[in-house]
Amino acid sequence: MQILEAEINLREETRVTQQAKSATEAKAYSQHAGELSSAQNKLDERVVALGGKIRDLPDGETEFAYEIGLLGKVSEVMSDATEILGRPETGGPAIAAETEAIELLLQSRRINPGGGGGGGANPGGGGGGKTLDSALALLGGGMNEKEVREDHGVSQSSGESGPALPEEYRAGLDEYFNKLDKSGGGQ
Repeated sequence: MQILEAEINLREETRVTQQAKSATEAKAYSQHAGELSSAQNKLDERVVALGGKIRDLPDGETEFAYEIGLLGKVSEVMSDATEILGRPETGGPAIAAETEAIELLLQSRRINPGGGGGGGANPGGGGGGKTLDSALALLGGGMNEKEVREDHGVSQSSGESGPALPEEYRAGLDEYFNKLDKSGGGQ
């Protein structure tokens, strides 16, 4: 799940980098794309290591053959993404490769509604059922069943306007306006 979350974050950072590309100097863009490529390579190494750990489990090759095969596919796609980002390219091909890796990672872990907590020789209660609910349902900060939400009616006292922009747009716009201010174009 940590690899999945890191890949999602990397894809978002790739999108932001692509959106800010026109406002970024070529050297800075290439350097940032190289950093993204390095981060993608580290995730690929983690996937390969995870596959090795699964193989090392008792009966890992037979019990987790599907997951091992899927992790092999994830590694291939992540290698492609590493290469694409290293060109440097943060547009459609890079984002598509990262998205494919995310989709494959989501396939590798399914929610088992019959499995409960617990440990011992058969952790999770050994539910034998399968479901098509993806691990996407597991993402997020979780739920607090005893949480009570209250609207206190507090709003900004100034500068309040329409809905806030998504984070990926804000970072790109901030960089754009900072560069515009530095070049004297904002006067």
